[in-house]
Amino acid sequence: MCVFSRKHTPERYQAKHLNLKLAQVSIKAHATNLNFWRDEIVQPGDNISMVLSRFNISSEEIQQIIGLKIIKDKVKHLQVNQVFSIRMDNDGHLTNIQFFNDDDNGEKNLVALKKVGNSWNADVSAVDTETLTTFKAVVVKTSARGALAQASIPVEIRESLREIFKDKIDVNTLQSGDTIRLIYDSLYYRGQELSTGDIRAAEFSHNGKLYQAYYYDTGNDGNGQYYDAHGKPLRKGFSSVPVEGARISSPFGTRFHPILQTLRMHSGIDYAVASGTPIHAPSDGTVESFGIKGGYGNAVVLRHNDSMQTLYGHMSAFANLSIGQHVRAGEIIGYVGSTGVSTGPHLHYEVRINGQPVNPTSVALPTRTLNTRELADFRQKQQHWNEQLASIRNLSVTIAQLD
Repeated sequence: MCVFSRKHTPERYQAKHLNLKLAQVSIKAHATNLNFWRDEIVQPGDNISMVLSRFNISSEEIQQIIGLKIIKDKVKHLQVNQVFSIRMDNDGHLTNIQFFNDDDNGEKNLVALKKVGNSWNADVSAVDTETLTTFKAVVVKTSARGALAQASIPVEIRESLREIFKDKIDVNTLQSGDTIRLIYDSLYYRGQELSTGDIRAAEFSHNGKLYQAYYYDTGNDGNGQYYDAHGKPLRKGFSSVPVEGARISSPFGTRFHPILQTLRMHSGIDYAVASGTPIHAPSDGTVESFGIKGGYGNAVVLRHNDSMQTLYGHMSAFANLSIGQHVRAGEIIGYVGSTGVSTGPHLHYEVRINGQPVNPTSVALPTRTLNTRELADFRQKQQHWNEQLASIRNLSVTIAQLD
């Protein structure tokens, strides 16, 4: 047997110095878009000057702003916790200011200011609003209250949610691992969320059981109510309405005034009805207050339980009332009028849950049973919302998605 062997010689590497001429690198600078909105929350005791000063706006410009006619005539005071927004351009100069002014009449009007050149004026350009559907899926870790707040769900939606399911399940009893999914409308103006609309669909999973609610508007007039998965009324509501036979002339929520070119947030519903028409308590309650109440004029506030109050504004006269008096459903508490800030006789009716105005038609007014035609239409809308909800039922984390 022959054996051949070869001596392995490592390769040798040599360093060389090279000079290479590279093409010139051209870097184009892109202007950074610094145009953005900033928000400031109104604190107790704040006025416009104090809020603006926290944006580091010069005292000279602040004086120019508060000297505007719209500010002097319309803005008497700011509401604690309301959002005050400003917009800056790419050079860091203030260009826009907007906030809602509460007229103490169950209505808030958008104040929009715009700077052109060196002058400030009311912005009367076309109000460009967009309603978007907001979807939230929440997993309860410790408490439903905390989970909803951490998911940045607005307080009015949280309170409405609790009230909608009140006759079926107490939201506060949800436990770790339970889930909440809901779809609601949000109104945007210039890219900012100004307000929320109605909850369109919602569901809870608790102890293996699914609780569902769907919004359905029989008249397509913004006065819808809530039904379960079978199309049955989810809530009993109050036993009656404050005034019989009256139509709702102004619904709850945000609307655009075509003449004044302004956005208005209405915290109740208005009934168009003749002056002197009796106003009845729609449910048992206790008289919490009555008398002159700012823009509401003559007003009565009833408390129905630990969380719910109702308010009745613009009355011409009160019934024989006393503070703490118990009133029964159907009992007359006053008469329709036009006191306070009012353009004509009507009843302004508000429902508040833990101090937060919610849509009276969805939580307080008697919920009507759907007829055959309405039930078929309800089924179609229910199918649409179910498809949206089904896509994330198995998620184990909290998400927020805008469609």
